[in-house]
Amino acid sequence: MAFCTDAQVRARSGVTTAEVSTTYMTALIAQIDNEINNIVQSAYYYNEFFENIGDDRVLIMNNNTTVSSFKLVEIDGEELFEESKIELMDNADVEETDTSATGEVEDWESALGTSATYTHSDTAYRGRKSLLITSGAQETAYWQTTDSIDVEYPQDNQIPAFKLTYYVKTNSITAGDGNGAYANILWYDANDTLLATDSDSANAVTGTADWAKLTISKYAPDNASYVKVRLINDAESGTAYFDSMKFRQLGWIYKTTDASIDLLRIYPGKFISVLYENTGVVNPLVENLAIDLTARAALVHASGGTIQGLSYKIDVLQVNKGKQSQERLSMINQLTQAILEKMTRLSEQGLLKDNKRDWFVGLNNLD
Repeated sequence: MAFCTDAQVRARSGVTTAEVSTTYMTALIAQIDNEINNIVQSAYYYNEFFENIGDDRVLIMNNNTTVSSFKLVEIDGEELFEESKIELMDNADVEETDTSATGEVEDWESALGTSATYTHSDTAYRGRKSLLITSGAQETAYWQTTDSIDVEYPQDNQIPAFKLTYYVKTNSITAGDGNGAYANILWYDANDTLLATDSDSANAVTGTADWAKLTISKYAPDNASYVKVRLINDAESGTAYFDSMKFRQLGWIYKTTDASIDLLRIYPGKFISVLYENTGVVNPLVENLAIDLTARAALVHASGGTIQGLSYKIDVLQVNKGKQSQERLSMINQLTQAILEKMTRLSEQGLLKDNKRDWFVGLNNLD
C-alpha cells in the first residue's frame, strides 16, 4: 500500500518536477513504502508473545494485518475494544426535550426546507424516545447535533480514532435515487470550516427492518476541532428511526496490557482470538513519517546528494553543501529531527519493532 502521495511529498519538501521527476518520485515513494512496511509489519507480534506463554487457548488471525488496522480481541466471540467510556455527545439517547429547540429535542435540530416530517417518537430501541424521519420526497432529510463534539488533532497516542455507534429501525424505506437510513460524521476546524464528511451510506438500511446496530470508526482529519453527527433519511418514501447514539474515542489494544498473560488469567477457560480489522485508513503518524522520509530523500536528491544503505535504515547522507542554500540544508535537518521524533513515538506506542535500533543509529543529518 502507498503511505503517501507525490503531491504530499512536494508540498512538504518544495521540490519541483525539474529537480525530482515524477518517475523518480514514484520510485522514492515505493522505496519508502517498503521501508515503512519493514519496520512496522512485525510490530504486531502477538504470535511470538503467546507462543512464548505456551497457551493453546489463543488463536491469532493476522492474514490482513497492516499498519492501518485496529487491533481487536475476542473472548469466546465477544469483541473487546479499547473504547473510552466517556460519552462525547450531548443527549445521545435523545430522551431530553427542549420546547424552544427545533423539533423540541434538546441538542438536536432537524433540516430546514425539506418536505420530510421530523418527530420525537415514542418508538425507542432503549428508553422512551427516538428520532423519526418520515420521507416526503426524494431529498436528504436529517436530524443533526447542535452542540459541538470536541475532538483533537494531533490525537493522543492512546486514542488514534473516534467511533460513532447508532441504532436504526426502518419501515417501508424505498431508497430511489438515495441510499436509505444512515449517519454521517461532519468534521470541522476551529474556524468552523467543514474539513471532511465520513458517510456510512454503504451500510444504509432500506425496506422494513427491526433495530440494527451500525458503527463508523474513523481518524479525525488534520486540524479537526469538533464534529457534528447527522442522522439521514434520503429515501423517496418510508420512515426511519434513530436511537441510542454514542460518539467515543477509540484506543489501540496493547500486547503488553490487554493481550497479555493478565488477559489469560482474567478469562480462565475462555477461548481468545486476536484479530485485525483492516480499516483502509493509515495511522496519521505513519502517514506523516512516510511523507517526511520521502521529502527528505527528495531534497537530498535535488541537492546533488545520495542516500546510501536505504534498506531498513538511512545510512550515509552525502550532499554537496557548496552548491546549495543554507535554507535547503536546514530543511533536511529539520526533517531528520521530525523523523526521529516520529520513530520515537511509534516505538513508544509499540508499533515499531527495531531491536537493533538501526533507524535511530543510522539516520544522520548535515551538522
